[in-house]
Amino acid sequence: MLNIAVYGALALMMIVTVLVPGLHERGTADSEAFTNLPGLSVVIDAYVEGDVVTAALATFVANLLFAALLTTTVPSLVVPFLGVAATVWRAGAIGMWLAPTTPEAALVLIPHAPVVLIEFQAYVLATLGTVILWRSTFGHRRRGLPSAWAGYRAGIADTVRLYPVIIAVLFLTAVVEAVEVIHIAPLLH
Repeated sequence: MLNIAVYGALALMMIVTVLVPGLHERGTADSEAFTNLPGLSVVIDAYVEGDVVTAALATFVANLLFAALLTTTVPSLVVPFLGVAATVWRAGAIGMWLAPTTPEAALVLIPHAPVVLIEFQAYVLATLGTVILWRSTFGHRRRGLPSAWAGYRAGIADTVRLYPVIIAVLFLTAVVEAVEVIHIAPLLH
């Protein structure tokens, strides 16, 4: 169900963006505002300079901190399931940014699509962690735990156990994305 929600939001916004005039421009403006946030200039500069190692490491750190932790996991520690809504919203926003509104954009998206699909699986796993956390909290009796607090702690432990896989997926996709954006995408322009 989480895969359907996240990938569905991504795909739906890509389609809607292609069909609705002006939406792509808005998505591009939002993307530029996001990339102008403090600290993200390191990522952009590495790509502009063609530094694959720095681009990969900076992309990995940005995706792990911003997307997995700050968008999904951390908000859900306080507000039940907030990370699910935030991740679905973020998928929609990225769908606007990636929408292939020109033939050239569609061509560039071809090698980038597998990276996006695999990277988003890490975000789906982080979202799954939020669901596990709150199902454990609210369903603590089903788990044989004495209180909601015990369920919450067990849910956090379960979420933490997902993070080695999330980290591995984000690291792998960051390396592939850096190589793809720096070396492959320019060949398609």
